[in-house]
Amino acid sequence: MHWHIINHHDYIDGPFDNYETALREACALGKETRTEPRVRRRAENFFVYKAPYDRKEHWQPEYWICTKEAAVAEGVAEDIFS
Repeated sequence: MHWHIINHHDYIDGPFDNYETALREACALGKETRTEPRVRRRAENFFVYKAPYDRKEHWQPEYWICTKEAAVAEGVAEDIFS
Protein backbone atom coordinates (compact mmCIF):
# COMPACT_ATOMS: atom_id res chain seq x y z
CA MET A 1 0.00 0.00 0.00
CA HIS A 2 1.45 3.36 -1.03
CA TRP A 3 0.77 6.64 0.77
CA HIS A 4 0.64 10.10 -0.77
CA ILE A 5 0.56 13.71 0.43
CA ILE A 6 -2.09 15.92 -1.18
CA ASN A 7 -3.13 19.50 -0.47
CA HIS A 8 -6.56 20.62 -1.68
CA HIS A 9 -6.57 18.27 -4.66
CA ASP A 10 -2.98 19.17 -5.62
CA TYR A 11 -0.44 16.37 -5.51
CA ILE A 12 2.52 17.20 -3.27
CA ASP A 13 4.69 14.13 -2.68
CA GLY A 14 4.82 10.36 -2.72
CA PRO A 15 4.48 7.50 -2.97
CA PHE A 16 5.70 6.47 0.46
CA ASP A 17 5.93 2.88 1.68
CA ASN A 18 4.01 3.55 4.89
CA TYR A 19 1.92 6.11 6.74
CA GLU A 20 4.66 6.97 9.26
CA THR A 21 7.11 7.99 6.52
CA ALA A 22 4.45 10.10 4.80
CA LEU A 23 3.55 11.79 8.09
CA ARG A 24 7.23 12.60 8.78
CA GLU A 25 7.52 14.19 5.33
CA ALA A 26 4.28 16.16 5.82
CA CYS A 27 5.60 17.43 9.17
CA ALA A 28 8.83 18.52 7.44
CA LEU A 29 6.82 20.30 4.73
CA GLY A 30 4.64 21.97 7.36
CA LYS A 31 7.63 22.99 9.49
CA GLU A 32 6.15 21.21 12.51
CA THR A 33 7.17 22.76 15.83
CA ARG A 34 4.76 20.99 18.20
CA THR A 35 5.73 17.87 20.13
CA GLU A 36 2.62 16.10 18.83
CA PRO A 37 1.39 16.94 15.30
CA ARG A 38 -2.34 17.64 14.81
CA VAL A 39 -3.64 14.72 12.78
CA ARG A 40 -7.21 13.51 12.51
CA ARG A 41 -8.64 10.54 10.70
CA ARG A 42 -11.18 11.51 8.05
CA ALA A 43 -11.79 8.04 6.60
CA GLU A 44 -10.05 4.69 6.40
CA ASN A 45 -6.50 5.31 5.10
CA PHE A 46 -7.18 9.06 4.85
CA PHE A 47 -5.72 11.42 7.46
CA VAL A 48 -5.65 15.22 7.67
CA TYR A 49 -2.54 16.87 9.09
CA LYS A 50 -2.80 20.54 10.06
CA ALA A 51 0.58 22.23 10.11
CA PRO A 52 1.32 25.10 12.50
CA TYR A 53 0.09 28.55 11.52
CA ASP A 54 2.61 30.32 9.31
CA ARG A 55 2.88 33.87 10.67
CA LYS A 56 4.86 34.97 7.62
CA GLU A 57 2.33 33.65 5.09
CA HIS A 58 -0.73 34.20 7.35
CA TRP A 59 -2.37 30.83 6.79
CA GLN A 60 -2.40 27.30 8.13
CA PRO A 61 -1.66 24.59 5.56
CA GLU A 62 -3.57 21.32 5.57
CA TYR A 63 -2.02 18.17 4.18
CA TRP A 64 -3.96 15.04 3.33
CA ILE A 65 -2.01 11.85 3.97
CA CYS A 66 -3.79 9.02 2.21
CA THR A 67 -3.67 6.08 -0.13
CA LYS A 68 -4.70 6.55 -3.73
CA GLU A 69 -7.83 4.45 -3.20
CA ALA A 70 -8.89 6.44 -0.14
CA ALA A 71 -8.27 9.74 -1.93
CA VAL A 72 -10.37 8.70 -4.95
CA ALA A 73 -13.14 7.56 -2.60
CA GLU A 74 -13.06 11.05 -1.00
CA GLY A 75 -13.50 12.76 -4.38
CA VAL A 76 -9.91 13.47 -5.41
CA ALA A 77 -9.43 13.12 -9.18
CA GLU A 78 -7.47 9.99 -10.04
CA ASP A 79 -5.40 11.75 -12.72
CA ILE A 80 -3.40 13.76 -10.13
CA PHE A 81 -1.50 10.54 -9.34
CA SER A 82 0.00 10.30 -12.83
